[in-house]
Amino acid sequence: MFLEKNRDRIEKDFEDFSRELPGKAEEIKKRMEALSPDIVIGMKYLYSNMPYSDVGNYTFDTYLDYVQQGIYLWENSPYVKNYPELYFLNYVLFHRTNDEEIKPCRTYFWKKIKDKVQGKAMVEAALEINHWCAGEVMYQGTDMRTGSALEIYRSGVGRCGEEAVFVVNVMRSAGIPARPVYVPRWSHCDDNHAWVEVWCDGDWHYLGACEPEAVLDKGWFTNAASRAMMIGSRWYDRAMPDEKVIGKDGMNRIINLLGKYAKTRWITITVEDLDGTPAAGAKVRAEVMNYGEFSPIAIMEADKNGCISFETGFGSLLICAVYDGAYGEKVIDTREDDHFTCTLGEEYEDELWVDFDMNAPEDTGRISWNITQEQEEENNRRIAAEAEHCRRKIEKFQPLWKRCLFGHTMKEVEPMMAVLSEKDRRDAFPEVLEGHYQEASVYREFNPDEIYIPYVWNPRVENEVLTRWRKKILGYFDKGQRDAFEADPKSIWTWIEENISVRNDKERLTAYTTPGAALELGIAGEKSHKVLFVAIARTLGIPARLNPADGAIEYWDGMRFVAVLEESRKESHLTVFAGEKGDWNYFQNWTIAVTDGRGYLTLDFSDRKWEAGKLELDIMPGDYRILTGNRLPNGNILGKRYDFHIEKDEMKRVELELREYSLKEMFNRHSIPDSKLTDRAGNQVLVSKLTGKISGDAAKCENGIAER
Repeated sequence: MFLEKNRDRIEKDFEDFSRELPGKAEEIKKRMEALSPDIVIGMKYLYSNMPYSDVGNYTFDTYLDYVQQGIYLWENSPYVKNYPELYFLNYVLFHRTNDEEIKPCRTYFWKKIKDKVQGKAMVEAALEINHWCAGEVMYQGTDMRTGSALEIYRSGVGRCGEEAVFVVNVMRSAGIPARPVYVPRWSHCDDNHAWVEVWCDGDWHYLGACEPEAVLDKGWFTNAASRAMMIGSRWYDRAMPDEKVIGKDGMNRIINLLGKYAKTRWITITVEDLDGTPAAGAKVRAEVMNYGEFSPIAIMEADKNGCISFETGFGSLLICAVYDGAYGEKVIDTREDDHFTCTLGEEYEDELWVDFDMNAPEDTGRISWNITQEQEEENNRRIAAEAEHCRRKIEKFQPLWKRCLFGHTMKEVEPMMAVLSEKDRRDAFPEVLEGHYQEASVYREFNPDEIYIPYVWNPRVENEVLTRWRKKILGYFDKGQRDAFEADPKSIWTWIEENISVRNDKERLTAYTTPGAALELGIAGEKSHKVLFVAIARTLGIPARLNPADGAIEYWDGMRFVAVLEESRKESHLTVFAGEKGDWNYFQNWTIAVTDGRGYLTLDFSDRKWEAGKLELDIMPGDYRILTGNRLPNGNILGKRYDFHIEKDEMKRVELELREYSLKEMFNRHSIPDSKLTDRAGNQVLVSKLTGKISGDAAKCENGIAER
């Protein structure tokens, strides 16, 4: 029987879902009346475990593709019987992998690759699928919105997270359990990465998405992963996974996979107040420094003793804790100890530069694999052919909007398209763009194009799925309400706060509920509330945006953009001086963050230009932190921190400081495989012999590995 071991649980979970969203549940039940029992139980599983944004954003028919292919695999795949039913549910049947747009794709991908995996064992099939994927998609840096697996395939390009979304969907279409794996931020360099794990022959194995190797468990990132402080993957099911859980992201649990890739230790953090009382239930974040800012790699909640325990790497973390309005933080180094205390309410040095160190774990990854030269050569030959095929595909790609201009000339359309991202211009549906073009055009005469195009016509607010939300908004509000919004744009936000609830416990926190879906459900995440404000304002011809520096909701009053919320108004002024260092790059060696007492939000001043050695910034009154960091070749950071408070109408001046490094700190030790070099006389000499002569007692060769 299909999903026999989980049917009763799924039925119960769907009853809970129906009580929480009764109106939506009734629509779903009506659609299920004509379907087979197996399709019904599969659909109930998806709806019971998906984020509310998925419930609202996508149609019932979108999910039929995933369930129908899942049932086909259940009945026909030789792989399905080899793994637990819970793995089939989460890693084959389930539609979501990350925060990507959802489009039906599983049956489509299966038709593309079924002949390539016919008769192959799981490992062979997984390797073959990754080769096929490499011929269809190659890496290209893009913005942080994650495209659908289908659009990534169609365009032929994607960043690493999108390549992972694509490969996971193709693997799942063939019945191979697959999941994306993420390093939220590296500790040894400024970046992050995503790859894929597949379940084959009784265990999980990793591979680089669209980066085929001759064997599993090999990738360019193997050694980098050994230097991470956290590696994780998301679990969407209401049931608990059989692996270590590090915390939650809204309704999703985060599985801690670091122990598979790096040398680790378990640490315990005790959160307490100034009197030493444990802070039971405190919210705790572990952060690393990356791109000049502190960024969370794990978010947890303290137990009744004010403690959290988790597995991490051997390096530095900033531990931040919040409880009952009090905030505390502490830089820790897990190489030195495994128990630490974070105290709430401690005062920090104000208007003084304070030094701190952030140390990266050492490289403990593999350096060799059991691969023959013939395997390596054949794999490289295939990669070259696949790359050429993909390049030809990309050259032929033409965005949909260029194929369908709805009678417009390119001259008319191009100014509109210029405000959209490259990715939007690649995958936006022409019907959506045309809808916004027509529905916004009644307001064009009231604003110059430099305001009208980006802040009225523009269908893009942040990273949400693009939809035709204007008609839905106009149909939702009567004329009296629309007139009231136009007379006082701030009342739009008041209405949203009163009528659209926040259910972070039922959401994937980086996903967005589209404006139309938010109105229909009456539920949306905090970021989606802001998107809804901008969408309503633009629908009514009111230019609106999210402030590019801090994401504050703003509208145009005819002269300038005005912050809707009092606390977001830029009524203070900061002058930042470059000082002797001079060479400052935002999101590289410095950042500014503001706190609300619960943590810090890094502001985005990456587009601001230095003039005569200074930067002029209008900011909100409040408490701020400036970070500067000098990253060493070994990945460690020599950091400095400057905390300050600024009042309304105050003008403050700060000169940046950067810690200098010593010559000794520029040297690094690397393990390299012992190999032979040929000297001028034609004699072959071991590298270990050479390094021993150069470094004397500082170099050694053990087990065929030379260190220098």
